[in-house]
Amino acid sequence: MKYINIAVLFILLLLTACSQTYVLESYNNDSISVNTTEDSIIQNIISPYKKGIKNEMEEIICFNKNNLQKNKPESTIGNFVTDLCMQYDVDVDVDICILNNGGLRTEILRGNVTRGKIFELMPFDNELVIIELEKQEFIQLIDYIVKRNGEPFSGMKITINNKGQLINCDKLEKFDNKIKVLTSDYLANGGDKMWFFTKKKQFRTGIKVRDAIIDYCLKTDTIDVKLDSRITILDND
Repeated sequence: MKYINIAVLFILLLLTACSQTYVLESYNNDSISVNTTEDSIIQNIISPYKKGIKNEMEEIICFNKNNLQKNKPESTIGNFVTDLCMQYDVDVDVDICILNNGGLRTEILRGNVTRGKIFELMPFDNELVIIELEKQEFIQLIDYIVKRNGEPFSGMKITINNKGQLINCDKLEKFDNKIKVLTSDYLANGGDKMWFFTKKKQFRTGIKVRDAIIDYCLKTDTIDVKLDSRITILDND
């Protein structure tokens, strides 16, 4: 709840920072000159909040050992976020997690990580939700990942050939009845063309993706994420 209040307050401050009072000073037949002055009362009200938000956003919450960057078919930033979401206590055992590259808005370079950097990475208030997929729907999800040459996921390994065709998926081989997928409500509602989710019931966790990342960082002294070949492209030539 604290992080939500910060995000709302941050937006309100931006809006009030842009508001000005327009005072008509003079008028003649040729032109109108207008003087703009800031409302000192509003500025006095928001000033302490500005300082509080600045201090909050500049707080160092962990150290990052390696550059976390966006790439395909696999990326360190994608592995980082999907893995920590998989580890987060959502009261249900999930099988895999999938997000999208477009939802991860920046990279995290080696060095100290601030709370503000996580807001840059995940500026949206997307919530983690759980969806149960039947086998055919899960195949559509795998096909989606393959056709897009990779998207951030955790909890399975995929092998494709250099023609973009699926060779193997370990979770598909061991598929039993249904599979529980952790994703964002944006994707669950068909965002980024993930239509295979749209007719499925969503189990809401009440946890924002951004909050899960911040909580993980606060509990982790050093982030050390590497590529682990969770998606492999074989050269068949």
